[in-house]
Amino acid sequence: MMLYAKAAEHLDGWVRDTTRNMVFPPGIAVGTSNPWPRPLPPGFHGARPKEEDCEPAYESADNIYLKLISTEGLTTRQRMEASLAYASWLEFRGDTGPAGIMYEDSLNIALAEQTSLPTEPVDRKTWTLNDAAGLPSANVLTALTAFATFKARTGDMSLAFPVLVSLLRARKSLPAPDSPLAPARPLPAKPAPSGVENKIVRFFTPPAYPPPPPDGKAPPVRDAKEICEEAALSLYIGEIMYSSQDSSREEGLGWTREAVDIAEEQLHRLGTSKADRPARLTCRECLITGLGNWSDMVARLAKEEAAKKEAAASQPKKASWFGLWGDGKEEDLSRWAAEERVIEERKRRVKDLADELEPPGSGLASLFTA
Repeated sequence: MMLYAKAAEHLDGWVRDTTRNMVFPPGIAVGTSNPWPRPLPPGFHGARPKEEDCEPAYESADNIYLKLISTEGLTTRQRMEASLAYASWLEFRGDTGPAGIMYEDSLNIALAEQTSLPTEPVDRKTWTLNDAAGLPSANVLTALTAFATFKARTGDMSLAFPVLVSLLRARKSLPAPDSPLAPARPLPAKPAPSGVENKIVRFFTPPAYPPPPPDGKAPPVRDAKEICEEAALSLYIGEIMYSSQDSSREEGLGWTREAVDIAEEQLHRLGTSKADRPARLTCRECLITGLGNWSDMVARLAKEEAAKKEAAASQPKKASWFGLWGDGKEEDLSRWAAEERVIEERKRRVKDLADELEPPGSGLASLFTA
């Protein structure tokens, strides 16, 4: 159902010409609401469709998401993920008001299952995590992170910043995978007995049904994926601090550098197995985004640095008794230009990690996989 809704997002606005039973992309039909239609794409022949002869070709993503959210039998995590996906779709369309309501509903869905705690995990006034409630669940962390980043994207920095800081503090206090406080992991399956008879039986026996995914009710462990989530939070905090005021730009830049270092370190530690792939994808996205943010921040500072240098060069120099030793400003003026070169070298160094190249498969089955 989620894939069906995602497909409907990409087909939003497609129409069917009822007179010819032909489907056209959005913006092609001519009418009063579209007097200047786009040209027909390659492969489409015949006359241009008219608006009065067209109807929606596919079901809207809004209807699919609403049906999915109201479906009975879904787990809390499934309903929360459907609500977050619908909120993301509304935000993409520019409906920030309904999107904010859906982000808040997603958080309420995650909080509804935390009934055994002494107090509510989230302070409803500030939307920050309540330390007295203990470690938050994975669902609460996911929903609250999406809610805070949405507030940051819509310009509500004063609300998003403390929420992101509380999320980062909570993630840093999560138990390690080998800690006694970590939730019990399922035992590995016992190896199947060998022998010709057992191999024949396993060949005709259907494979075991895979176990259900985690329900997200327990706090996650601080593994490589969660550490990269911490790096992503550091990126958001760095962006907010850099854009809030000039006095905190260097501090925001420091948060961004730290996030890049963490993501690169985790990518070097992770292997290429299938189990490590989700963590690698998270760390890879964080590394690419962090390098882009770092480069943009330093480029702006370097531009301001060059403007100051030109302004200082255009002014007449004053004689000084200490002119033999210089004024000591040349080193400061070249600081950001030097860091730009450091970033370019860093990008070349992590290019293999960012490209995420996987070794080709072996055997006959690899010929039939994309």
